Amino acid sequence: MPRLIEFNAKVTKIHQDDSGVTVDYVDSNSPDGATKTIRADWCVCNIPLTILTQMDINVSKPMKQAMAAVPYETSYKVGLEFNRRFWEEDEWIFGGLTYTDMPIAQIAYPSQNMFKDGTGVLLGAYGYGPTSYKFNSLTPQERINVALAYGKYIHPQYPKEFRAGTSVVWHRIPWTLGCYGIWNESTRRQHYDTLCSIDNRIVLAGEHCSHIPAWQEGAILSGMDAAKRLHKKAKMLV
Repeated sequence: MPRLIEFNAKVTKIHQDDSGVTVDYVDSNSPDGATKTIRADWCVCNIPLTILTQMDINVSKPMKQAMAAVPYETSYKVGLEFNRRFWEEDEWIFGGLTYTDMPIAQIAYPSQNMFKDGTGVLLGAYGYGPTSYKFNSLTPQERINVALAYGKYIHPQYPKEFRAGTSVVWHRIPWTLGCYGIWNESTRRQHYDTLCSIDNRIVLAGEHCSHIPAWQEGAILSGMDAAKRLHKKAKMLV
């Protein structure tokens, strides 16, 4: 059975004609950067609009307008590992969230491995909007330091128990350049149906093509819907 997923494939061009779709891509890990090509009868494209609008893709003018009409929210997360699960041992916190009015926005507690000895990991910061732009400008280590500095006001055990950390800001991820598509009543009324339509032989899918943006559920439902509609259209052309 041939491999169904081509990893490290950076798409550079999508071109459709009356008989099919040709996709150009490069291996992002290849030193020579040679362009590869694949062709199919149809294309279900789930590339985020932040990336897709910068690519060479020959879709209709209304579709291009719809793609450009959806800005993306930024977001950040910081994960913190501690030497022990002090929130359980000291404070009897088992899962759930602490919401704050600080830049870290919230702290989330793991709902797995409860009552276990040893290290544990907290979601030490998670938010979006204006505050996230401040986090975007920081290095990964600086984001961790900020999360620790604010988090200790909730949990004074932070400085003593901290072990390691990691962080991510979605606007700095090169294959997404944002966290999720932002819709309002006006843009949905003007562009949503067009964005979700089958443009000749290309149909888009993803959380940005759903009424549940920012969630995996929206992305999955969008993919299922796109596949069903595309299957129906393909059968009509047989």
